[in-house]
Amino acid sequence: MMFLWLFFGIALPTLIGWLLVRLCEGRHPVLFPLERFVLGFLLGTTATMFMVFLANIAGLILFARLDFLSVEGALTLLLLLLRILQWHFFPNLSPNPIPLPKSEIRLPKSVSVLLILLALWTIAKIAFGSFILVTTPAYFDDTLKNWNYRAKVFSLTHTLDVGAAGEEESGTLSSYPPTVSLFKTSLVSLFGQWHEGLVNSIHILWFLASLILLFFALRHRTSWQWALLGTYLLASLPLYFFGGVNAYADVFLSAHLFAAGALLARGLTETDAHRRQSLFRLSALAMGLLVFTKNEALILYLPLLLLVLAGGLIFLWSQKRMTRREILLSLAWVAGWLLVIMLPWVLFKWTHGLAFGNAKAISSSYSFGWQPGVLYVLRVNTFFEGNWNLLFPLLLLLVALARKRLFSSTLAPLSFFVLAAIALQAGLFLFTSLSVEALKQTGLARGFVQLAPLVTMLTVLLLREEMKKV
Repeated sequence: MMFLWLFFGIALPTLIGWLLVRLCEGRHPVLFPLERFVLGFLLGTTATMFMVFLANIAGLILFARLDFLSVEGALTLLLLLLRILQWHFFPNLSPNPIPLPKSEIRLPKSVSVLLILLALWTIAKIAFGSFILVTTPAYFDDTLKNWNYRAKVFSLTHTLDVGAAGEEESGTLSSYPPTVSLFKTSLVSLFGQWHEGLVNSIHILWFLASLILLFFALRHRTSWQWALLGTYLLASLPLYFFGGVNAYADVFLSAHLFAAGALLARGLTETDAHRRQSLFRLSALAMGLLVFTKNEALILYLPLLLLVLAGGLIFLWSQKRMTRREILLSLAWVAGWLLVIMLPWVLFKWTHGLAFGNAKAISSSYSFGWQPGVLYVLRVNTFFEGNWNLLFPLLLLLVALARKRLFSSTLAPLSFFVLAAIALQAGLFLFTSLSVEALKQTGLARGFVQLAPLVTMLTVLLLREEMKKV
């Protein structure tokens, strides 16, 4: 019965997201049907909660069942109308099938069978973890003091009560975007009362979304065997799996970051101009919604994504592969989604004095300089604690082997973003007073959880390139 209420809770947001994705694709689809559905679910939940947030702060609705449904219903009707108009004026919406990569090195049949068995084993692990999540009351600090606590406050007050949900002693961290807690609130309003298993079950779907999106992102570049291998590698990472089957928000952020980064990287390397524009529009939508996930998205990842986009567009223009008009149009989509989503959220934070940063405000009081002990903790946490299996040692080895062509191939946008993001996070711990997050092991690995899908994708693609030489 609980899963039936979960289905009802995600149905309209998923449809909203699917329509948004389909509108962004336009006449030139670039996604597989299941990929489009999963991306629609992921982006739709965030987009719907953003509209609920706007309607609430505008005084139009409360966080009650009919209010949630009214926003979702209005959004659905509006997007359906736009989709009908798109279909009417641009009827040829599927002119060509999505191109698949050319056949490459053939893996032995035994390897394919092994990959399928590993996939089945992974499904069994996720099923068991899901059972534990939905049948066990939450007991982790972040879940109790932030995501579920705020959902309870929103359910009781029916509004964004910043004062009640922002007391420092309660540790609720009200400066975070309210998406996760708001979606839990929508499930509670639909069900009629608080249900721990119901509100926690959505995290499993976000975890599955990250795995499926990684599979298809790899499938656009390589064979299904390599795509399945990458999906298994991500699901087998102990800390990522742990975050996926518990009510944490880092996997939720990682899925949005992966969507934005993978779509952007694919767009910058796409040879067809029409499909490139579709990918840029989708990436722009994902970038905008990324801001409404966690504070790290706005502070750390969005600037890097914009830097990769700017560098890629400059390169394509210099190679005469994009016109000035196409570049301006791509930038306009990014600027438009950021203005629509980021600007209201940033203004809300400033107006209510909410902090920018991960649990701690970004301020001039931070000390800068070498932080003793952090390098040792970084090394141990990343390579010797078993959090990531052999992912990061393998990545470093492959980067060293491919160093001469790493930034001169189609992997350049992905490589630059992943390596720059890792270096930026390490630098923050090594040279600022945020080192306390590393020394106390309170926030060190979270950044790597958020990057894990993109790191896995880069590692698999580099491994495939090296295997071709054998």
